Amino acid sequence: MAELAGYVAVNSLGLGHASRAIAIARELQRRHPDVYLFFLAGSPALDLAVSHGFDAMPLPPTPEWFHEDGRIHSMWRWYWEYARYVRFATRFLRKEADWDRFRFLISDGEMASVRLAVKRRIPTVVLAHSVGQRFGGGLATRAFEATGRWWMRSLLAAKTVRVLALEPGVDLPNATYVGPIVRPFSFSRERLRDDLVFRKRTVLVAPGGTSLGAFLIDEAIRAWRDLHTEDAQMIVVTGPKIPAPKAEGVFWKGFVPNLQDYVCAADLVITMAGKGTMYEALAAGTPVIAIPLKGHPEAERNLRAANLPYAYEDAFRLRDLIPAKLAEPHPPPRDLGPAKAVAAIEDFLAGQGVPL
Repeated sequence: MAELAGYVAVNSLGLGHASRAIAIARELQRRHPDVYLFFLAGSPALDLAVSHGFDAMPLPPTPEWFHEDGRIHSMWRWYWEYARYVRFATRFLRKEADWDRFRFLISDGEMASVRLAVKRRIPTVVLAHSVGQRFGGGLATRAFEATGRWWMRSLLAAKTVRVLALEPGVDLPNATYVGPIVRPFSFSRERLRDDLVFRKRTVLVAPGGTSLGAFLIDEAIRAWRDLHTEDAQMIVVTGPKIPAPKAEGVFWKGFVPNLQDYVCAADLVITMAGKGTMYEALAAGTPVIAIPLKGHPEAERNLRAANLPYAYEDAFRLRDLIPAKLAEPHPPPRDLGPAKAVAAIEDFLAGQGVPL
């Protein structure tokens, strides 16, 4: 019997999309060991997929937002760059993708692959938090957003597509709400603390896989120096896009493939309000300070859904917030595993004639 193979395509703006897709891919392979999954991703998502043992083909990197000190600006320029990315990635995949061998596509936010899969009637699962973006702003930005929503809706409404909604309110008839998804932790918190040699209370600063959180690292270090907390340590994970500053009194790490284990082992996590590290902290039951980017509607929705009371301005109040959060007991962990999403994928592919 021929091996069943499928593509897993991920948006490479940060590492949240790739982390979620890896959780789903691993659960699929646990249930169906004979299924071969091949990742399509730009850097740094490509590196994360490969570090977890998946074969992968490089796509062009998704353009990063224009930002300064945690504030997003010039969204019309980003939409222009993103449209160029989709055109370039589409041309690349037309030449390189093997749709005869790979019989289905799972896409986490990567729309060039969806565009081609729909055209070729390939069964496609799309993980989406919304249909298009709504950053608002000037006339050019709103025009780009309106066009983008129309384009995305036309693709997602295809008969060969099933949408797995990460947030409520995705108003498509083929959408199934699955909620946030994170990678499972390797071991218990106690075992991870021992393996990572966390002998003191540990504050983990991990703003994500883009350069957007550089300002948060600066503010966290400034607050930590002022606090002079002798019975605790701060570990800063800069990720692949932020260079490590030459600062004393904290421990530095760059690209960490198993960041979810550090999150589980920590006593407090300071991060951005995305769907990656923030939700890993909620899944682990680790106290978290999650700072939204200024003017980012998705981050604000994430905070409301998680019942976390933070705002952009709290990045400049960490001297007060850190000791208060360290004094709190750990909240109960939440089940944010991929089981529901994988069950929906199995059901959809079986209905499309691709039984796993």
